[in-house]
Amino acid sequence: MKRFFLLLFSILPMIVAAQGHKGTVESCAPTREGKVLYSDKVEVKDSNRQEIFQSIHAWAKENYGKDVFISSVSANKNKGTLFIGSKVELLLNDSEKTIVKYKMRINCQDNGYSVEVTDISYQYSPGEEAMAKTYPAEDVIMGNGKGNTVTAIKDPVLFCNATYFFVESLFADVYDAVEN
Repeated sequence: MKRFFLLLFSILPMIVAAQGHKGTVESCAPTREGKVLYSDKVEVKDSNRQEIFQSIHAWAKENYGKDVFISSVSANKNKGTLFIGSKVELLLNDSEKTIVKYKMRINCQDNGYSVEVTDISYQYSPGEEAMAKTYPAEDVIMGNGKGNTVTAIKDPVLFCNATYFFVESLFADVYDAVEN
């Protein structure tokens, strides 16, 4: 019994870290052709394009099709594609308000789908009295934050990591829509 508890306590930190680590990542701003672009390709065994499309489309309509001022969904059932545009508040810290705008493209195929999140921009206000301005992700998080050209943003790595974890949660939502 003592060995069981020793084993449990020795692997517990690894389990906790694997379940929700929200620190820094090695590459928080992947790029393609000079643009910040996050992508994910998922295999779904024994599923056809139509089944995958229907699951993701139902999820997209539920989560993005309610308020045209915040988000939009367009879908092409014949091609198995969905285009989502949205904006949400990105949680950085207690004093800075940031809205992230993005586009998500989903392409469904037999036995899988691919997702791309691109055209990311930040509507940022460094203080309560300051007017929010919009900056493309390429000006803030390029090179994992090292390429920041926006002087108002003092911690671009924070933006980079928050964006990365936000997009990862989007990918998880799409995955859950297909699996459920």
